[in-house]
Amino acid sequence: MMINPFYSRASEYIELDDKFLTLFSPEILSIFNQNSFNLWKNINIIRSSPGGGKTTLLKLFTPQVLKKLRETKKHQDHDREIFSCLKNLDVYDNEENIKVIGTLLSFNTEYVSIEFLQFTESQKIRVFFSLVNIRIILSVLQSIYFLKNFTTEEDYSRIGIVKNNDSLPLSIRNISNGFDLYQWACDQEEFICKKIDSVYFDNQKIIDGTDTLYSLDLLANQNLTIDGKLLNERILIMLDDVHNLSAFQRQHLVSTIIHKRPPINIWISERLKALTMDELFSEGDTEGRDMNTIYIEKFWQKKHGSFEKFAKSVANRRIATPFETRDFASFLIEEFEESEHKRIKDVIETIKERVLAEYGTTLRYQSWISLKEMSENNLYTQAIEWKALEILLYRDKNKTQLRLAFDTELNEVDLGNQEGSDVKAAAQLFLNKEFKLPFYYGIKKICRLASFNIEQFLSIAGHFYEEIKNNKIKKVVTNGHKLEITPERQEQIVKYYVNKIKWNELINKVPNFSQIRIFMDAIGEYCAVETYTPNAWNSPGINGVAILMSDRNLLKNTALKDKNHMYHSLAKCIADCISYNLINFDLNYNCKNKTWMILYLNKVYCAKYNLPMNNGGFKEKTLKDLLSWFKNGYKAKNTNKLIL
Repeated sequence: MMINPFYSRASEYIELDDKFLTLFSPEILSIFNQNSFNLWKNINIIRSSPGGGKTTLLKLFTPQVLKKLRETKKHQDHDREIFSCLKNLDVYDNEENIKVIGTLLSFNTEYVSIEFLQFTESQKIRVFFSLVNIRIILSVLQSIYFLKNFTTEEDYSRIGIVKNNDSLPLSIRNISNGFDLYQWACDQEEFICKKIDSVYFDNQKIIDGTDTLYSLDLLANQNLTIDGKLLNERILIMLDDVHNLSAFQRQHLVSTIIHKRPPINIWISERLKALTMDELFSEGDTEGRDMNTIYIEKFWQKKHGSFEKFAKSVANRRIATPFETRDFASFLIEEFEESEHKRIKDVIETIKERVLAEYGTTLRYQSWISLKEMSENNLYTQAIEWKALEILLYRDKNKTQLRLAFDTELNEVDLGNQEGSDVKAAAQLFLNKEFKLPFYYGIKKICRLASFNIEQFLSIAGHFYEEIKNNKIKKVVTNGHKLEITPERQEQIVKYYVNKIKWNELINKVPNFSQIRIFMDAIGEYCAVETYTPNAWNSPGINGVAILMSDRNLLKNTALKDKNHMYHSLAKCIADCISYNLINFDLNYNCKNKTWMILYLNKVYCAKYNLPMNNGGFKEKTLKDLLSWFKNGYKAKNTNKLIL
């Protein structure tokens, strides 16, 4: 039986370098190609929702992977592309020497146990920093070991330490070689861990360390030699899963690194849930002289085409083995089968009859109706055209009545000016809602549903793979059975994933989800009402709401900080929705001479509420409205929007 390759993550295969490189897609490296981005001078903070690809990205820069890549790129086109990208980032020189000694230190929940010691806050930070310093030292020494082809621990003695300073613990100020430093660090780590686990841990000064990150000075390039020669490679320390630390530990760690301006390269990776409520309401990408922050989903959001290319590449890498070189997208067919043609013909006839009954005797609309009657496009395109026509005629009739102008006949040019892609997209949604013709199918829409999160894409794609696998088994029994998935079946799989799997996962993953669910349902139901008005007033529809930036500032600066404030619970709910990737947001959006914060539903939940997946469709709301939704849900009103 074939194992589903979409349910594995590249980061899981770091011990199998070949497998890791096979699953790695180089498109994500484009996050380092932004304007004013200084990869090797700034402190880089990389943030995303779970599954954004942070750990996979960081592991690429470790010595084992970089050495393997240098070997495999000679006979693998895919690896050669990764190598070329890294060479452009100055990871390799022209002689293919590795210029980076990358070390990856992952933070697990073990560090949080320090918070439960019977210590003062300053003593807890001392213990925490002591352990972090020691593990940074051990991790860097180990990376040098791999890169320099050491064979035994005694080879650490080839590492020289040029000078020490007063910030170092007394016990290592006279250490002058890597072997002694390695032994010291191992002993200290064992000592600290035993004390942390001991019920007899007291508050005496038992740890020989400081409350600073002295390891960042000790391991600077200019302070290390190999066989008597200064280290040429740059040291890169990657701190992963910082979100697993306590808020107190994270704040001290990040602020200490930023204020220290260390002489070596530091990358920090964390999930959005680690951010304070105040940070969650702040701008996405921030850059500065000493620090650069990358929000992975925000980066892709500005590059729809690039994310689609990235997602396709990731999918193709996973499907390559079981289905050789076939593209994943080729299994997601976008043409309707002949068995669906009669149903689509019936849809066309139903809409056509309505149009003729309502508008057929009006001279003004004769040319438009005739054009549709002569259409020779495929059946589904004709269905879209007739529904789009019905929308446009509804709009025009209401506008014409208000202008009291009935006699001017509309021509083909008028139709072309109004029948844009937005109206046709709205027509597709209307066909989906009224006649159940599928809308959420095809690789482009599946990539959109991922909401710029690669793990979300892989989860959806994994369910498609299961269907393809089942089709392959059926094909053995019935030769005429196709591997490809029809549009109707694709939408069924998407709906099942969103409504049964993804939604149910939130119950266990998101705190206070019962209350958040009311708020999410309110936004979704409101957007659906506004999307499916007869004139499709904001075609193709909306999937978000907006509040004034002044209201956002009220939530951020006042309501979040005062538990008694009337909007505190609402502000916390919105922050939680952002933290758990339920809602995406844009700040400082200019519209109607005002600036707004837009709250978009994560695209995968657009399928739950039958909404479009574009950005830009939203409706302005007040905090009073949102608070009412948060408490009581959305109560629909029967109103039709008119475009005047």
